[in-house]
Amino acid sequence: MTVKRILLPKLPTDIIDEVYKSIEVGTNQAFEGDNASYKTDQYAWIAANQIVQDWCNANISPDIYWGVQVITSDMPVHKDLGTQLKFNYIIDSGGDNVVTNFYNDNFELTSSTTCDLNTWYILDVATHHDVKNIEQGKQRVSITGRILP
Repeated sequence: MTVKRILLPKLPTDIIDEVYKSIEVGTNQAFEGDNASYKTDQYAWIAANQIVQDWCNANISPDIYWGVQVITSDMPVHKDLGTQLKFNYIIDSGGDNVVTNFYNDNFELTSSTTCDLNTWYILDVATHHDVKNIEQGKQRVSITGRILP
């Protein structure tokens, strides 16, 4: 399994508003420390604010650290370091044809998926993967929960 759609509660509108507040605050903070945000030219992982953390802990799982993922352009093939699996809830797709591709260790394509809005997925991010077709001027926004090995 590289990606699987899972049935979990949809984020309410007020929590989605809080996600965007987390982005606004997170992009203005230092990117260092244990649970700090992480940013590159095309990607940011931002610690979700306490309101989002509390909702996700109460409605999904208290055993997962929740953050906000923002992708502003295509992501190259990579593996997430220090994380085996991630929950991912797509709030903004970043375009009409955005796709997540998975590859074997020889970088041969093994599967591709298009993630639907307002839907939860679990992804094997220890497998090589990329994200393609982010449209210029758009961003892919999601809630992500890290499951550490």
